[in-house]
Amino acid sequence: MTNNNNWQLIHSLTEIKPELLELIFSCSDNPFTSLDFLLALEQTQCIGGDSGWIPHYYLYTEEQTSTEQTQVPAKFGLFISYLKTHSYGEYVFDWAWAEAYQRNGLNYYPKLLAGIPFSPIPCNKWLTNSSISELEAFQKVKNNAVNKFNVSGSHYIFPTNRLAHNEQWIEREGHQFHWFNQNEDGTLLTSFEQYLLLMMARKRKNINKERKKIHDSGITTEWRNGKNVSSDELETFYHCYQSTYYKRRQTGYLNLKFFQQICATMADKVQILFCFRENNIIAAALYIRSDDTLYGRYWGCIEDNEALHFEACYYQGIEFCIQHKIKCFNPGTQGEHKISRGFKPITTYSYHQIELEPFHDAIEHFCKQEKHHNKAYMTACDARLPFKSLDHT
Repeated sequence: MTNNNNWQLIHSLTEIKPELLELIFSCSDNPFTSLDFLLALEQTQCIGGDSGWIPHYYLYTEEQTSTEQTQVPAKFGLFISYLKTHSYGEYVFDWAWAEAYQRNGLNYYPKLLAGIPFSPIPCNKWLTNSSISELEAFQKVKNNAVNKFNVSGSHYIFPTNRLAHNEQWIEREGHQFHWFNQNEDGTLLTSFEQYLLLMMARKRKNINKERKKIHDSGITTEWRNGKNVSSDELETFYHCYQSTYYKRRQTGYLNLKFFQQICATMADKVQILFCFRENNIIAAALYIRSDDTLYGRYWGCIEDNEALHFEACYYQGIEFCIQHKIKCFNPGTQGEHKISRGFKPITTYSYHQIELEPFHDAIEHFCKQEKHHNKAYMTACDARLPFKSLDHT
């Protein structure tokens, strides 16, 4: 049992002593829960203020039971969560739930969200050296948010793994499409051609045709990491990134200062692919990498070219993984067109607790039905994979 005095609400990571901050983030195994990434979101005002993402970090400390004077506690933890005043940038869609509240004259916002802003990345939001579980920690954060901020509900999205069963929480299932760097015998692939040989001839031919179209049009590609991308190239990438949103009459969530900061502070994790025609950049795609996963994040183009999107966002990412012996490629959410290019459906999870019981019960019923549809959809997607073998496990 933990003491309430061990917990403290934090609205900025800069409120934590540097020596403790370093220890906390040594518990992170994902670039999206790194201190550099989260600080960049704060310091460039992509979150906070009127963004609708209000930092609601919960710090746990347990003093060492010793006469020795120490600068940091023996046990510690930080739960990454936010108070939300909208549902943008989450990728677990609850707009229908908010509309149901509105129809009944009730406020759905603010709500509590455990997630990484604008990043549908499965990862652990509880960084700790204690024995307290993720859901136990989130329950503590949730109780505070309900009592002090009158949130309508609490939501934990994209955990690393399925969390232990708890009847208080509604489990919701979704899906993403990931690529796995694996030969038939389980070894890592050595070339893109070797990967294509795993596919049925017709699917292999279609991919080769798409790639040849890019080559024959005179388009070339080059990779940059955060260290060697120039300021002009980064500004051009940002123009490409925003162009994707402009087409929908929207503005991207992230500003140029954010990308400049992560290129400086996590340069070895940031990879940007530039596509050139006659030395002019016509498209760009930003990736973030860890030791075992490549994450495709932001893409945009100056010239419209469907085949170029496939090249920049999928085939180049696959080749990068093969070259650098990275096991998994997570290109982001949605997109059935990924299936025919060898991206396999995987189940994602989220957990929800709604404070008003009638709404909690109705949403739980919805999520149970949704699970059946999701499983059927994933089975259908699995059957459409382009590989020769029917065994996709």
